[in-house]
Amino acid sequence: MRITYTSYKIIFLIVVGLVFAAFVYLYANDENEDQAQIRSHLGTDVDISSDRDTFEYFLSTLGEQDLVQVNDAYSHFSETMSFGERQKALFDKYQAYRQSLSLIAAPTSLSGIEYLLHVHYQSLSIQSLHFSEEEQKRLFYEQNLTSEMAIKRLELELMGLDEESYQAQWQSELDQLPPDMKESYQNAALISNLNTLSQQDGEMNIDKIRALVGDDAAQRLHELDVQETAFHQTFQRYLTERGDMLDQEFGSDAERDSALTALINTHFSPEDQRRVKALQTLDSEENNASNSI
Repeated sequence: MRITYTSYKIIFLIVVGLVFAAFVYLYANDENEDQAQIRSHLGTDVDISSDRDTFEYFLSTLGEQDLVQVNDAYSHFSETMSFGERQKALFDKYQAYRQSLSLIAAPTSLSGIEYLLHVHYQSLSIQSLHFSEEEQKRLFYEQNLTSEMAIKRLELELMGLDEESYQAQWQSELDQLPPDMKESYQNAALISNLNTLSQQDGEMNIDKIRALVGDDAAQRLHELDVQETAFHQTFQRYLTERGDMLDQEFGSDAERDSALTALINTHFSPEDQRRVKALQTLDSEENNASNSI
């Protein structure tokens, strides 16, 4: 039996996301704070990637402002859109849908894939209660498809197939997806395989990487790996030299800062220095945490 932790994690995140969204919605209905500005949206533009992204953009401020204020903000935004009146009606439906998610009760008598199927179909039922078929597809197509594919994968793993048969069956499922979704799943699998192989040594693994991505890409990955190893070796030398320099006496803070700047310029290009400073901060925080124990 090949039920993977990753497959369960995908479904778990979907379920938790649905329940959490309902909780936040209900909690925010009791909030009555009136704020002139929404801190979480400062410096951002309205997300208009899709209807649902736009709705979530406004609803994400619940807790910073109450639901009346959220609706006022959305109404003001919708007035700038040519189809604003129709979208406002859909936004109202979406809020009612999110509130209905709280009606999904955890089935205590079910477990495993039966539990996941129950939650998935309950979610579909609530969607169909609030939206037309066309609206449901517009708002939830990717979410529902991701849930269905995760369940299908679990079903295949429960069949106890050998690796070759399992991969063939899974590929058959992927072949039925739209091209963009199929590519996303294949890329995710490719990244997972590359991560596994990159943690292993040996000529056989190099050959496997070539088989996955081709000779040119495999060569580039090898070059990047060599560059990354060299960078970390240089970074460790830099940390040692910097530590020694900080222990030295300088005539002034400006003199010390000048010496530290010269040191980082000696070891790293301007492009690498931002990364170095971030890693340097992490290293200092780890050292401080160790010293405080």
